[in-house]
Amino acid sequence: MVLTTIEWLIIVAVVVVVILFVIKRPTRVVSFEESPLYKWNRVDLSGIVVAGDGSPYYLLTKRGRSNNVVVYFSGGGISWDRNTASKPFGLRTLLHNRELGYYFANIPFYKTDLLGGMLDNHREDNPFYDWTIVYIPYATGDFHIGNNKVKYKGKGKIHFTAHYSGRPNTLKGLDWLFDHMTEPDKLFIAGASAGGFGSAFWAPHIAEQYPNAQIYHYADGSYLSSHQWHHIMDEVWQSKFEQHFGYPIEEDIIAAAFRYNAQKLPANTILLQSNTLYDKVLPSYEAVLNQQTIGLVSGDDTMTQSWSQGMLDSAGQLDQELENYYYFVTDYGVGTKRRSTPHTLSPSRVFYTAEESGVKLSRWLGDIINKDKRYSVGKEFVESPMGK
Repeated sequence: MVLTTIEWLIIVAVVVVVILFVIKRPTRVVSFEESPLYKWNRVDLSGIVVAGDGSPYYLLTKRGRSNNVVVYFSGGGISWDRNTASKPFGLRTLLHNRELGYYFANIPFYKTDLLGGMLDNHREDNPFYDWTIVYIPYATGDFHIGNNKVKYKGKGKIHFTAHYSGRPNTLKGLDWLFDHMTEPDKLFIAGASAGGFGSAFWAPHIAEQYPNAQIYHYADGSYLSSHQWHHIMDEVWQSKFEQHFGYPIEEDIIAAAFRYNAQKLPANTILLQSNTLYDKVLPSYEAVLNQQTIGLVSGDDTMTQSWSQGMLDSAGQLDQELENYYYFVTDYGVGTKRRSTPHTLSPSRVFYTAEESGVKLSRWLGDIINKDKRYSVGKEFVESPMGK
């Protein structure tokens, strides 16, 4: 269908109205102490900080009333070669490649409109509703740990550079955190998807700055097992992983991080993890990472079964080994025709509705954080092999 000039003008007008009057922009206040309560604030960082496409990188913060702090690492896909780096999320990838893309290469102007769930301070049923939030955006495709620039060849003679700058970006953001959040009572280090990995890697560095705080670490939707991690993390992203983080790269890298953090973090640290049983995103990424498919494919039961079993085995093993580890596993949202469940739970409204065995995720975290009631949810999945 060919649109007329008037129809195009109407579409453009609607987009402009949405941008100007619907999408909420963060404030830009120089002094964090003067930023409005419970409203997103953009913090421009000093030094060289760039997103994956070379555009500006910055923090997002939200000031609360309590002396408790959430440090939340954003997720948003992975980039590790020419194919994935050339296909960031966005309209251009969709139109040119007929794919959704693999990762965010910049911070979308509408980012704050996407942040809900445990990041929503306007709900009193949010266990973190009066906490200060420091949100570390993800726009480099490298789990917040890369330190490399790679020039890839595009179509024809066109070249483009992927900035795997997660490490310097995160360090600058954490410098700001340490300068402005001096003595929190409780510190909740969290992240979803790629951000869950990043939060696990950076948790010891953050925690050592706050020896008197009660520390919690939480990774949401962050299980991926691959034999390629060593190549990707150290050769492509140039993360110098073991040198910087203290332990070797393993195929189940999130489990390796939990095991290390159980020893490295203060003894009273609580380690938390959530996953949905038939995650609609991660099985496909795992298949591509392990070279089982050449592109992201959704709805493949074989891939989902393999990923699910690996995730459950990982959680079960951690539960046996680590004293202060607790999990939340649910099949909430599974369809009758297709086995598919939400990818992440913490940064969206499903945070308040997702449940298992009558326990909502928001209640589970609230019990642990605010009532010191520690337990796991979804044991029927973890303790029973799938299909038996």
